[in-house]
Amino acid sequence: MTRRCPTVLATLLALAGAPHTRAGEPPNEGHLACGGATLTARTQFREVADHDRQVVSQAITIVAAGTKTALPLKLDAHPLRQPFLRDALVLDAAVTGWACVTSTDGKPYVYLVMTCAESSRRPACVGTLREWTRLYDMHGRALDAGLPRDGPRKSALLKRLKLGRLDDGVSMSDPTE
Repeated sequence: MTRRCPTVLATLLALAGAPHTRAGEPPNEGHLACGGATLTARTQFREVADHDRQVVSQAITIVAAGTKTALPLKLDAHPLRQPFLRDALVLDAAVTGWACVTSTDGKPYVYLVMTCAESSRRPACVGTLREWTRLYDMHGRALDAGLPRDGPRKSALLKRLKLGRLDDGVSMSDPTE
């Protein structure tokens, strides 16, 4: 009877440049309560030697108060083929922080921080351009979709929603925990 040694297998995979993954590993799951709604994030990672951890898949759903239907949030993420991963797609961006924020008139919103994956195929993903925010209502609608990441239009939206400046002082949680 032959026994497989995980350490030897992992070493061989690393030498071959293959990503470290555990077959059948469940996605990381995080939960956020916001204004009577419940959000669930499911994120699947791929560990890659000598590179940042790669996000293979991510889905966030919201169940509004008084409903049982989980609605998916539309995220700013698209498939990306990293040069160091053979025959595997990862996401070019993922949600790395989330919070429930409340307007001055008591209305709740979901506030997400997106972070793009560093890649030679995404040269604009550097420095402060690596992160941006998205704002959703309690029905899963992206309120700032199509707006520039920053600037007068986004500021006007936040003012209209009575949210002020969200970039200052929002305590974010990790959606994978």
